Amino acid sequence: MMKCYTLCLLFSLTASACTLPGPGQEDSGGASVEPAAQPGVGGEEAFQPVPSSDEVVTCTFFVTPEGRDGANGSQSQPWKTFQHALNTVAPGDTVCFRGGVYRVGDSIRIGVSGAVENTTTFIAYPGEQPIFDGGGEVGGLIIFHPGASFLRLSGFTLQNFTDWGLDLEGQNRYIQLDHLTVVGGEAGVHFTYGENELYPPEAGPVEHITLEDSLIAHSEFTAVDCTPGPCNHMTFRRLEVFGSGIDKGGSFGADGIAVSRGYPLLVEDCYIHDNGGDGIDLNSRDREGFATGVVVRRNRVIRNVQNGIKLWAGGRIENNIVWGQGNSALWLGTFHGQVELINNTVAYNMWDPAISGRNWSVSIGYPEEIVALPHVEVVMVNNIFAFNTGPQVGDPTGIYLGPGVTLTEHHNLYFSRGDGEITLEAKDREFTREELAGGVWSEQTRQGMQDLTQDPRFLSGWPSVDVSPDRESPAIDAGSNEYCPADDLFGHPRPVDGDMDRAEDCDLGAIEARSEAAN
Repeated sequence: MMKCYTLCLLFSLTASACTLPGPGQEDSGGASVEPAAQPGVGGEEAFQPVPSSDEVVTCTFFVTPEGRDGANGSQSQPWKTFQHALNTVAPGDTVCFRGGVYRVGDSIRIGVSGAVENTTTFIAYPGEQPIFDGGGEVGGLIIFHPGASFLRLSGFTLQNFTDWGLDLEGQNRYIQLDHLTVVGGEAGVHFTYGENELYPPEAGPVEHITLEDSLIAHSEFTAVDCTPGPCNHMTFRRLEVFGSGIDKGGSFGADGIAVSRGYPLLVEDCYIHDNGGDGIDLNSRDREGFATGVVVRRNRVIRNVQNGIKLWAGGRIENNIVWGQGNSALWLGTFHGQVELINNTVAYNMWDPAISGRNWSVSIGYPEEIVALPHVEVVMVNNIFAFNTGPQVGDPTGIYLGPGVTLTEHHNLYFSRGDGEITLEAKDREFTREELAGGVWSEQTRQGMQDLTQDPRFLSGWPSVDVSPDRESPAIDAGSNEYCPADDLFGHPRPVDGDMDRAEDCDLGAIEARSEAAN
């Protein structure tokens, strides 16, 4: 089966299509909260925050809104409240919650732990949706006390809380959070606690946490927030995050996913869109720099009011599409570190006059007060940077490389601003598109091998943006197989270095247009 060529990423705000209560608004009917329709290509799996009824679950105890806490917790005599279940379970137990609305009058406080290879699980009964509703009065809806570890929370909807839907206070380890729908509050999911983000957390870090297959929407501030941190060994996978800070008009404190301190970090296969701050903001307080194991790959980062992806202390950005941001699409290397940009498509940023300022589309190693001269080792290969100028002209919208940048750059396509595609502070000059095409950039920097300066020929431009390359795109077969990831944005295979069975070369950008998906 040939891979579909069309990536339907429409400009319409997908959040408007959701059945979601507003901030502080009670869902009086107990109706389920539906996710936004996730843009994708034909045949791509739809976003599913509710566990499949096919999941095999062996229930130790049962809870239902019509139950009784004095019962024995069996399927025929279920308990009524989450808190009673917490007072009864032992490591390795699985508590199944039947569908319906659970009216929560006070925070649910998890102080129990499972054990190594004996996780304690709180999960929706297969095919059903338990909804925990704080009535607009409860602050933190579900709170993991310091030290609570080896736990799984799966399949719940959390709504009508004022502070945090989920809060992990510190010293929490090996926790799995999945198939959740979290709506409203100051933050949907919050990690660590402290009075000041510049100081250590009061209860310690959180570590080995996975948050996946979930929807987090309409937070007042950042939706998934690790402040003050550190949050170490974190995985964020297959999340849809949108609407943060939009009701406040947007600010840098209303990101999709933000981790102030901690690494390694993995953000992959997420759809992060229409937030009032940045889409992804990592390591803003790791001022010593050189954060290791930070990987952002195969994400769709779209129409966020501020930056798309911000890595303060380094990391690898691979196979992402980043379009429609109101400010710089990528802001990288505020602190010392190493940055890799491999096979990304960065296009049509700073176009929407309702949210856009003017800045470089990509900024790496910009000198700031925190670190006056960040030293950043940059590898930039197989990317497309196109149409980032927008309808306004005269201000910087190409790529900025600071005075402390050490660069390895080749096999990229530049088509954003003819009179200034790259600003290189080490040379104190801008390089025009003509100079890139004519070899001046290569002569002066010893970079730029196999760079292109042509229209990448996307399927559609602004406002109905679709950054899939058409069949005549110069980006096809124009990449370096040496740096090529094994697959593309959709998990379809790419030719890589040493692959003798493939006639073509790696494509530029996040989408491998000519790959064949396995039958």
